[in-house]
Amino acid sequence: MRRGARASRVLRGAAAVFSAALLVGCAAIAGYDPTSYKTATDLKAEALLLVEKAKDPPSQHAAAIEGLRIKLRQALEYERGKGERNRHSRELWELLGDPNGNLLGGFLKKWETENKGQSPAFLEGMSKNIAEAFDKIIELERHKVKD
Repeated sequence: MRRGARASRVLRGAAAVFSAALLVGCAAIAGYDPTSYKTATDLKAEALLLVEKAKDPPSQHAAAIEGLRIKLRQALEYERGKGERNRHSRELWELLGDPNGNLLGGFLKKWETENKGQSPAFLEGMSKNIAEAFDKIIELERHKVKD
């Protein structure tokens, strides 16, 4: 199966998780957290900028790649620390950062494994998919109940 088709399927799954979270109701999920919102919006911008740079070999951006991986893990741990009521957000972060998946984590792994710049068409598709995944995280956080 093509990588783009699999990423689209993953995003549809993420959309289903988001929809389920809204259907379950706000009482069943964690409340709005401005730190989570800021982290998601900041990392979205940083990730998309790095994807643009992926036309170069990864060695030229090794520090940025590692820095982004660390920030993704920190975001996941922060969301994980909120407990079961934050399960939906945690699952979206897990999908985004999965090195064996088809979103940001998988993209970074592919880029480094192939050790070469990526094609403009591939980068355009990945940028779209990664942006959509971040948008789902941001949208979920934005719809949580604010204190």
